[in-house]
Amino acid sequence: MRSSPAAVRPTTTSRRHGVMLRLVGAGVMLTVMADTTATTLAVGVLKYTPAGAGMPLGDLVWLTSAAFIPIAALLATAGRWADLFGRRRVLAVGLVVFVLGGIATVAVEPWSYVLAARAVQGAGAAAMIPASLGLLLGELPESQRRGAIALWSSASGLGCLLMQAGGGWLAVAVGWRALFLPNVVIGVLLLIACIGLPAGKRGNAKGVPDVLGAWLLAAGIAVIVLAISKAMAWGTDVLWLGLAALALIGGALAQARHHRLPAIDLALWRRPRFVWGWLATWGFGALSYGLLTVQPLYLLHLGYPMLEVAMWLTPTSVAVVVTSFLAGKLVKRVGAYGLIYAGSLLCGGACVLVLTQAGPTVWGLIASVVVGMGVGALAPGTSVATTLAARPHQYASAVGAATMARMVGGAVGVAVVSVVIDHPFMTGPFAGLAGALALCVGISVLIGALALTKITRQRPDPGDVMVKVPRRMLLELRMTLATVAAEADALLPVETRAPSATPSAHPSAAPHTDHVPRPRAAEPGPLAGTRGHTN
Repeated sequence: MRSSPAAVRPTTTSRRHGVMLRLVGAGVMLTVMADTTATTLAVGVLKYTPAGAGMPLGDLVWLTSAAFIPIAALLATAGRWADLFGRRRVLAVGLVVFVLGGIATVAVEPWSYVLAARAVQGAGAAAMIPASLGLLLGELPESQRRGAIALWSSASGLGCLLMQAGGGWLAVAVGWRALFLPNVVIGVLLLIACIGLPAGKRGNAKGVPDVLGAWLLAAGIAVIVLAISKAMAWGTDVLWLGLAALALIGGALAQARHHRLPAIDLALWRRPRFVWGWLATWGFGALSYGLLTVQPLYLLHLGYPMLEVAMWLTPTSVAVVVTSFLAGKLVKRVGAYGLIYAGSLLCGGACVLVLTQAGPTVWGLIASVVVGMGVGALAPGTSVATTLAARPHQYASAVGAATMARMVGGAVGVAVVSVVIDHPFMTGPFAGLAGALALCVGISVLIGALALTKITRQRPDPGDVMVKVPRRMLLELRMTLATVAAEADALLPVETRAPSATPSAHPSAAPHTDHVPRPRAAEPGPLAGTRGHTN
């Protein structure tokens, strides 16, 4: 039978949408990670050039923290609203805000205005990240979701690679502000591509969203990141910030318990699988952003020019891209926590290898590749562990909450690394950098212990009901049902005529309700010989 054009058109459309969804989702993560890499490169350039002369590293790191704070603060709320009001809509709004913030970062002169522009970019990225992956997972079939997460994760390594490869040249030829120009261009292209995306599924709930809870949650997380970033500069005063953050987050939780459309999806946090993945993602953020800050500072401290620094960092990014792609194919075999455990071992072992070297050597280059492999395994492992622990209508919320953990962990990693570099607790010519690497080793051990604990204590969620049936049994059941259907088709016409063939002197004597089909006795069917009645 020849298929009609109407039957072919939806398949072609879905394939086109699938390609566009993957391109836009990967493009979003490429842009966000390229922006983060540009920030770390800009901090290094300002630290070791006259452009940032006289500014302590703690103030320069605010170029990173100014974006981290709104990203971490708004991710959970943005993901929740994307699930409720449309993922494509939230993605488009985030791209507009991100592009405007990037233009301001390049154009404005005062340092305070630059930090404000970076905060605007962070707010845009907070909307882009959960909406892009939520839209991707919500529109693709279940069999393609793990591969989509791997592509989404590997795109972050590609963004880091491209920025490291071309960022050194931009910083030397044009200046540190030029590092943010490519992200503006890519953001505009992604905004145009949003026109061809499906709108995405929306929640069925109606009403006014919990705006107060969203503000309380955002303010609480922002205060936490601020306290972490300024812990050494402000001393014991950060304790008051910690208490204020707890009060704000407590208010957001209270709102979530009573509001019809809460800013925090409490049902998501009742799933143990998600909580375990969230903790692993937090550690991954602290480790990856800590290493991302240490690597360029280490090479610039040795006196290498910016172009050579970019060349040294390129193998790490290549390893991230390749490993993330391969990890997407291995996650079904080894599981998400198997990838997390392997990635933590690779990162920790590479840091130990670097600590044994006196400077950039062949072993140091091998260690940078191993770090890339570890990060490439951790990225899809943590993404799968958190995202696929949620229900389909919670995908954007899960992505937002998980990425929030990664960003808060990243803020912790950057702040602690910068403090240790400026106030080393070890001795030697590279005391600060060696102490930062030692902390990264400790974080790797914690992540590996968490993954190993989860692997050895696999338990299903209370909300999950799994029924495993052997394939052979299912095939036998299918054949039996097909046989029963064939037998019924053979019996039905004969039984329909049976009452009329019975002789009766008074046809009206048989009541209307007595027309019951009667089985044939002398005609064996394909079910003959089975136990019980054949009909």
